[in-house]
Amino acid sequence: MNKKESPSVLVRSSDKDFSHLEGILKKRNVEFLQSPTKEEFIGKLRKDFISVAIIDTTSGDVSTHELITVIKSISPKTDVITITDPGENEGAKTGFDNPLDNLVYAYIETPVNPNYLATLTMKALEKQKLMKSVEKASQNRGKSNMEPGKSGAESQLLSASVNSLNSAVMVTDMNRDIIYINKAHVRTFGYLREELKGKKSDILYPLEDASGVSSKIYEALIMVGWEGERLALRKDGSAFPTYEKTSVIKDEGGRQIGIVSVIDDITKQKRLQQALKESEERYRTFVETAKSAIIAVNEEGKIILFNPAAKEIFGYEKEEILDREFSSLFPDRYQEIISSEIGNGRGSAAVYFVESASELAGLNKEGEEFPVDISLSTCKIEGQSILTAIIFDITERKNLEEQVLQSAKLAAVGELISGVTHEVNNPLAVVIGYAEMLLSEQDMNNEESREAIKSIHGEAERARKVIQNLLSFARKHSPEKEVIEINDILEKTLGLTEYELKKHSVKVIKELDPDLPDTVGDPNQLQQVFLNLIINSQHAMMETGDDRQLTVRTKVKEKQSPGKPGMIPVIEISFEDNGPGIPEKIMKKIFDPFYTTKDKGKGTGLGLSVSFGIIKEHGGEIYARPNEEKGVTFFIDLPV
Repeated sequence: MNKKESPSVLVRSSDKDFSHLEGILKKRNVEFLQSPTKEEFIGKLRKDFISVAIIDTTSGDVSTHELITVIKSISPKTDVITITDPGENEGAKTGFDNPLDNLVYAYIETPVNPNYLATLTMKALEKQKLMKSVEKASQNRGKSNMEPGKSGAESQLLSASVNSLNSAVMVTDMNRDIIYINKAHVRTFGYLREELKGKKSDILYPLEDASGVSSKIYEALIMVGWEGERLALRKDGSAFPTYEKTSVIKDEGGRQIGIVSVIDDITKQKRLQQALKESEERYRTFVETAKSAIIAVNEEGKIILFNPAAKEIFGYEKEEILDREFSSLFPDRYQEIISSEIGNGRGSAAVYFVESASELAGLNKEGEEFPVDISLSTCKIEGQSILTAIIFDITERKNLEEQVLQSAKLAAVGELISGVTHEVNNPLAVVIGYAEMLLSEQDMNNEESREAIKSIHGEAERARKVIQNLLSFARKHSPEKEVIEINDILEKTLGLTEYELKKHSVKVIKELDPDLPDTVGDPNQLQQVFLNLIINSQHAMMETGDDRQLTVRTKVKEKQSPGKPGMIPVIEISFEDNGPGIPEKIMKKIFDPFYTTKDKGKGTGLGLSVSFGIIKEHGGEIYARPNEEKGVTFFIDLPV
């Protein structure tokens, strides 16, 4: 009984779903058969010619070695596709020789990609169709003398079919001498048929073949064929990349009579791949090096891209934030609107809430809010709407705005102080003058009255001293360094703050070294530093009970000389309070610009930063240490 020659695919599997492959084959009029048992599978192979046999080796109920041998013994021309477990090569696993392993057209690992399986199957069917065409042409050439009319018509039909292909086709004998090329081959390589006929196919490939691919192709195609990328040469000597499929041609008796190669020029594909790679690299470089946070969000509101700047701003590692909700990067008051609308394909609600909000807040990993600017856009990628958010941390900008406002307020206060001190100085001068005049009267014999006048004179002098200190502090000064006494500047500064400290029940203890040496510095700048530290201590102690104490000390100590061996003398000024202290985790940040633990509107975060700069400019050092019991001590070291 003659076997039918229409294309067919036979699958040997009992538990996998091949409905996708079956649907594709039926559309192309290819018969699809499936046999769950070995006996039924072999029976169908014996009954009709099977173009492609797909065998599932993962069930383990049959020897793959045995099954492939049976298939090839029954139907040598059937192409075999084998489904294996991940990482397994059946040839290596069972130990059979490479020639038998080459009988397999392709291996596919589980889980099976239905599209990939369908593609491989269609390639195998395409190869079989081409092989049949070449075999018929060979047979027709042998019969041309007996049936010239019939063979001529068939030969013309075959030649027209092959010439209509966009792929280059080349047929050689078993010695690799070229017998035939189609029109696409002429266009691809530049050689005319007469120039190649009878020449070795090696003329189309570079001589320097370090990998030995040519010999490997020839050895492999003896058994089953070969396909893959290969470098080829045109007539003008230019090299170009190709994708080649090569198979042996056999006659009805199984004798090898020739080799057919189907060759595609893949230069354009390679250029497109390179352009795509370069484009992706440029995009990746832009995203990875951007100073602003770039975050991409899918239609479900899940984060799918998170660049390094986003990590710096929000504190999350990329691995822990990917696939999390975009709304998790914002406070609760924004959660509902983002979660409900971010995935509607337009991002309209997200854009609206960004545009309508006067100030937006982000939420970092530590749960801390910070001001942000957001720019949103949407695009379509593979049919999905992707929302891209470019986010800027504007904490520094907001702090600068607050600092400008604060500076304007301080300038206004300074002008007010200057005016007020001049107005108060005049009546104080009168009070002091009359008190001195009364004390100089010779007939002032009433001791009680004299003591009262002395008290008036003393308090008036003290008031004038406070006003002079205020005026000195409020005036604009150009930095001027001179020889100064640290104790004197501390006394003036404490005089400025005396009222506020008493008002808030802060006891001041002064331990000032009377033998403190002089130093060189700007008295106004140093007074600004001392005043800032005293006020900070007072504010910190407001959180404690009534037992509030500030100790101000000065002394000379020995300190390691920076960059030089030996010790040098320095003046140490310390401000010790018994407030709540500073947590260790933020101790390193207290001198950073704009860093503050005070409530919004009560601090700019610049006091300690400015103080740090002033002391450094004086060649000194400022630092803080926690006290043993409670509170913190700020130290200033200045050169003698």
